[in-house]
Order: sequence, then C-alpha cells, then structure tokens
Amino acid sequence: MLPRLQAARIAACVIVILGLCRAMVSASFTGPLPNSNTQAATKLDVRLAEKSPGPGLSEASVSGSGEKVYLHAETVVSNADVVFARVVPGDRPGTFNVGIMFSSDGSAKIEKATQSHLNRPLAVLVNGRVVAAPILRSEIRGSAVITGDFTSAEADAIAAALNGR
Repeated sequence: MLPRLQAARIAACVIVILGLCRAMVSASFTGPLPNSNTQAATKLDVRLAEKSPGPGLSEASVSGSGEKVYLHAETVVSNADVVFARVVPGDRPGTFNVGIMFSSDGSAKIEKATQSHLNRPLAVLVNGRVVAAPILRSEIRGSAVITGDFTSAEADAIAAALNGR
C-alpha cells in the first residue's frame, strides 16, 4: 500500500509542476534561447508565496497573467539543488519537456516546505521573473517535469542551462 501512496503523491506533484511549466516556458523563453555563452546564467528559484500581502513579503506579478502573488524572501530550491535535467518526450508528437531530479538535500527542502504550505501558491522564478505560481495541492519531492510543448532545441537549451553547461 505504501508504494501506491508514494506513486499517488508523486503523480500529484507532477501535475502541480506541469501547470507551472507552460507559463514558465512562455515567460522565460520569449527571446532568444540560451546559447553556450548564456546557459549558465539561467537561474531557477522556487519560493513559497501567498495570495495576500503581509509583513516581509514582496509583491510580484506572474508573467503573462498579471496575477499578483506575495513572495517569501527565502529560496526553497535553486539550481544548486538540481542534480540533473534531461529532455523527455512531451504529451503531443514533436513536443518535448524537461525532467528535473533534485538532490537529496533539495528534495528534502522542497518536501518540507510544501508539506506546510498546502492550498497556497508556490512561485517559480526564472532569471528573477515569476513565471508561474500554482496553488499547491500536495507536497513535492524528488523530481519535477517542466512542460510547455518545447521544440527539441528549446528543451535541450533549458536542460543544458539547468545542468550548468
């Protein structure tokens, strides 16, 4: 029974991350894709967020939607918490996604943070811009998938950037 529960939790986490990723792609890659000179500059920053302002929170707009969220100052996970990123097939033919595996430390950090933050936003920032802020429905741990109907070249560039190449 425990493996079924774990599988259900992982599936729920992937669904949350999938929602993040479509907005992430359109907001962060509207310009030229990273090349060998700029890939290492792609910065992933995941933070807890709130729907309403409060002490110590900073207001931000979610790219492409105009939605306001209020960010906690602390980063939950960043590039340093990514063990590897790789291109994976998308849901539609000819599309690609990027799978991310967190380090054990990164996995523990995101799991702990998301356990106590259910039904509130989780902000994903790429190069300092909030690209998505879905409402957490379950905790996240281990891995995530960035989706967005990428081309092969786009997915390769994102994965390479997250891998620091």
